[in-house]
Amino acid sequence: MMLGGKQLKNRLIALPAGTSLVTDGVPTPEDSIHFERLAAGGVAMIIQGATIVHPSSGTHSRKNVEAYLEEVVPAMEHKAEVVHRHGALLIGQLAHVGREFIGGASEYLPLAPSMIKTPRDAYPPRELTKREILDIVEGYRVSTAHMVQAGLDGIEIHAAHGYLVAQFMSESTNLRTDEFGGSLENRMRFMHLVLESIRSELPQGAILGVRLSGEEEIPGGMTIEDTCRIAEMLAVTGQVDYFSITHGIRGSYVKDSTNEDGVAVPSAARVRAATRLPVLVGQRIRDVDSAENVIKNGSADMVGMARALLADPELPNKSRAGRLTEIRGCLGINQECRALDPHVRCAVNAEIGRVRPDSADIRVDRPRKVTIIGGGIAGMEAARLAAGRGHNVTIYERGTSLGGSVRIASKSPHRGSLGDIVDYLTREMGRLRVTVHLGVEIGKGDLANIKGMSDHVIIATGSRPTPPPEYGQVPVRTVDDVIMSPADQLQPGMAVVFDEDDGFWPAYNAAERLVLLGWRVLFVTRLGAIASRVPHESIGPLLTRLGEGGTRYLPLHDLSADDNDASKVRLTPVFGGEAEVLRPDLIVWHRHRIPNAELPLAAEELDMSSISVIGDCVIPRRIGDAISEGYRVGSAV
Repeated sequence: MMLGGKQLKNRLIALPAGTSLVTDGVPTPEDSIHFERLAAGGVAMIIQGATIVHPSSGTHSRKNVEAYLEEVVPAMEHKAEVVHRHGALLIGQLAHVGREFIGGASEYLPLAPSMIKTPRDAYPPRELTKREILDIVEGYRVSTAHMVQAGLDGIEIHAAHGYLVAQFMSESTNLRTDEFGGSLENRMRFMHLVLESIRSELPQGAILGVRLSGEEEIPGGMTIEDTCRIAEMLAVTGQVDYFSITHGIRGSYVKDSTNEDGVAVPSAARVRAATRLPVLVGQRIRDVDSAENVIKNGSADMVGMARALLADPELPNKSRAGRLTEIRGCLGINQECRALDPHVRCAVNAEIGRVRPDSADIRVDRPRKVTIIGGGIAGMEAARLAAGRGHNVTIYERGTSLGGSVRIASKSPHRGSLGDIVDYLTREMGRLRVTVHLGVEIGKGDLANIKGMSDHVIIATGSRPTPPPEYGQVPVRTVDDVIMSPADQLQPGMAVVFDEDDGFWPAYNAAERLVLLGWRVLFVTRLGAIASRVPHESIGPLLTRLGEGGTRYLPLHDLSADDNDASKVRLTPVFGGEAEVLRPDLIVWHRHRIPNAELPLAAEELDMSSISVIGDCVIPRRIGDAISEGYRVGSAV
């Protein structure tokens, strides 16, 4: 399709997503490598995320591209060259975040149309003066000129997610009484000035798009009716080539696996009907079948992906070639991809954010016999890399299925997408002809024999729940027990879910399972905050679901048996105070998992030069750590 004066080779777009592969506002060579991976994967257009237009825009550690700096031009020129080399277009998304910050705390004073504090930061912003407003508009012009000089194909105005342009347009954040506030026409004045300043620098045929939140999803925030009116006003200027429609604001716009897929598609259809301009839509569109349905249904003209292309940059090419079973899907867990310090990563794709090891793609001249003990995701990822390079790989797994603790976690409510990485790796074991033995346990006495029959041994035996203590006569279960038990073994009652010191998903998964089965749940933790290590975009939806089931919370408390009554427990404040005594029907007890370290310890007595130990049997961590270690070892064997 044609967009502006440019030809798109297909309708799949890489949505804007920061990489933090930037130093002092200037892209690094690693950033260009990342963009070239996306372009080589087959997308038609890549939109560079949140490119800052003015030094007053608050960012963390200057890890966003700062387009107002002249120094960015050579690096951006190189980036455009590598993207164009693969037939893709490159768009620069220009942004000023206003009262918000990108990536956490910033040294910059937040600025906004009005002195209205964001709930995500401690201090209110200072109200912009007219001179400052015009200076920021000039920043958009200068930034556009730099992007044009670098050879980019166009610009997208970031007017979504509650950043500065959206702050001007919304009645909830703009209380000004001058020409920049009041009526919608006045609140749109800043946007129109930005639009005109950008168009003044764009050559004929260059693309200009606007990203809008169809729904801000907050009380008093902009709705789809507001967004359609804004889009109509922009469309009649004749200066806009497309709209990109998303949902949410900072802290909620990166939808996790509990959100429905394609949440913004209905809003995109409304904007498309209201403006008759091309519309791009993304958010939780994870596969090409879903994308094609959006196009066929007339909801949008282009479909965007961000995290799905981190999980597998080759998704477009694989889809086009009919290799659908080889696509590694995004889990929507918002862990590594939202941790931009030091740089973007992906829980299921260890190549993101790093230069690919030369050995990862090179087939070996002399295949070796590689034995992997443990069929969790660390072991399977190591097998995928080693077998892909031509080695003869065998996995021994003591359980009856592959996937380890991730398979168990995937049985939790709203966490089924975790199983996608298990399914993908299982398919890869078949495609790459990895020999898999299920129900076979390798003991310490077998290790020397296994080593003697192998050129390299990889130990990936995983972890197990910490055994819980006893609490008198009160039944105690682990998280894994609760997740895997049939419903008829969990007849409703009153449960205490005790998360000693983790703060991550496991105990909350168990609590949610109980709530769905009709239990009354009291969630107790020694930590000072609830869900303190759950990704922040997931906390609100999680606590909403638990709250709808009547869950109560008691942070900064410890759990112990009651010495006077074996059917009761005591809840004691961590820092002193009166204990509460209650009689629960069940305790779900959770502490961090413990490594299955028997084989790694036994391996210490052998020649370790041909033995590697990876994953949770080293120390229990997260999916991304297991995948990364499997990738590293599998590509080095």
